[in-house]
Amino acid sequence: METASQAVLQQTIIMFIIVFIGALCYKFGLITENGKKQLSSLVMYIVNPLLIFLAYQTDFNAELLEGLAWTALMAVILYVVFIPLSHLTLKDKEKREAAIERFSVIYSNCGFMGTPLILGVFGSEGVVLQNGFITVFNIFVWSHGLMTIKSEKDSKSVFKAFKTPALIAVFLGLICFFLQLRLPEIPLTALEHVAEMTTPLAMLVAGASIASSNILKSLKNPRIYLVTVLKLIVFPLIGLLLIAFLPASETAKLVTLIEIACPTATIGMMFAITYGKNAEYCSQIFAVTTLLSMFTLPLIVKIGTLLI
Repeated sequence: METASQAVLQQTIIMFIIVFIGALCYKFGLITENGKKQLSSLVMYIVNPLLIFLAYQTDFNAELLEGLAWTALMAVILYVVFIPLSHLTLKDKEKREAAIERFSVIYSNCGFMGTPLILGVFGSEGVVLQNGFITVFNIFVWSHGLMTIKSEKDSKSVFKAFKTPALIAVFLGLICFFLQLRLPEIPLTALEHVAEMTTPLAMLVAGASIASSNILKSLKNPRIYLVTVLKLIVFPLIGLLLIAFLPASETAKLVTLIEIACPTATIGMMFAITYGKNAEYCSQIFAVTTLLSMFTLPLIVKIGTLLI
């Protein structure tokens, strides 16, 4: 699987060129703060779910279905390990944002960044396999993740996960996949054009988010480096050891590895803003992990290709 690590490196470089363009657009006022939120909503509620749904517009394949089940199972295993591990590595102490830090190391940007990256490396088959992970991610992030940011228990949060556009797209896609329901050519082509905007729009938003954060201040905070090392290196390597010897396909394991090696999830910032938590710290962690993932992601996948 040598070509997989090379493809990840190439795709990462492509994505970060678009990130740089997004940062320039923000600096020159072509993307405003309000525009950034609108583009983010467009990706989250329309473009990315369409990409997920359209990935299921393919012939029924038992092997593909097995891979989908494996990525979901691996996601459960990883989150069950990562959650207590985050408490062991990031202790509660005065003047520390331990809750935000734990969320940041557990949950990755597997939708915004993972989807276009996997699409570029593995094509639509990879996106189908990724959907198993995305399903579990949404359930965990809207239950445990939300409660972590809020620092309180809310059993109703888990039901919100099933209303997210990504999960709705997965369920609708699965129905079409099992029943072999296909969209007519003309609307299918129109939706494919919209879905193809996933990578450029998501990376433009990421670039604008980085440009709007105080990146220099972030780079002076030693806690962010600890969180970054845990998120981009330690947790992915532990995850790799957990899944490397499972009887899943190499593609399913590499897709899962890419998902957990992505930078911190953008939804953490949205949770922090909504519930009055430290959104600035969330954005700083997001900015630093996103920038440094350009170097760590290809490295982690390279190590993965040697073990898987």
